[in-house]
Amino acid sequence: MDALEAITTRRVQRAFDSKPVEADKLRKIVDAGRHAMSARNLQPWQFIVVQDRERLKEIGALCSTGKFITDAPSAVVILKDTGNARWADVDCAQAVQNMANAGWALGLGTCWVGNFDAAKIGELLGVPQGWAIFTILPFGYSDAKNPPQSRPLKARKEQVFHERYGASDK
Repeated sequence: MDALEAITTRRVQRAFDSKPVEADKLRKIVDAGRHAMSARNLQPWQFIVVQDRERLKEIGALCSTGKFITDAPSAVVILKDTGNARWADVDCAQAVQNMANAGWALGLGTCWVGNFDAAKIGELLGVPQGWAIFTILPFGYSDAKNPPQSRPLKARKEQVFHERYGASDK
C-alpha cells in the first residue's frame, strides 16, 4: 500500500483479533515514528513496545477511554521529553500519525488513547523522570466480528480555500 492510500483509507480500530503482531511489523511502525519531523530535529520522543498480555491488561485497566488496549495483542507507549515544552506535543503527534499510517499499510489498526492514569502507567513501565506518557497506540489485526468503520469527512468546500479564506476550490 502506498502512503496516500494508507492515509486516505485508514480507519480507527478499537477491536482486535487475538493474533499476535509480528516483531518485524512493530519495528517498522516504531521506525516510522522515529522518522517523523521534529522541531530543530530534537526528536523529543521515546517508545515502549508492549506485547505482554498481562501488562496490556494492566494498562487497559488504567485507561478511561482506551480500555480496548486490554484486548490488543500489542501497544506502543509514546513518551515525550517534558523539557521540550514548546514543541514536544506537536512533534510526538507527528510520530503518532506516522505510526498509525504505517500500521494501516502493514494491515494493522490502532486508535489514539487520550484518557489514562499517566502516573500509574508510568510507574508500571518504569518511565524515568523528565519523560511523560504522551499517548498509547494499541496495534493489532482487525476483529472480523467488529471491523473498523469508515469515517465521514466534511465537504471539501467547507475546509479547503484558495489564496484567501472563503475562496472556492477551482
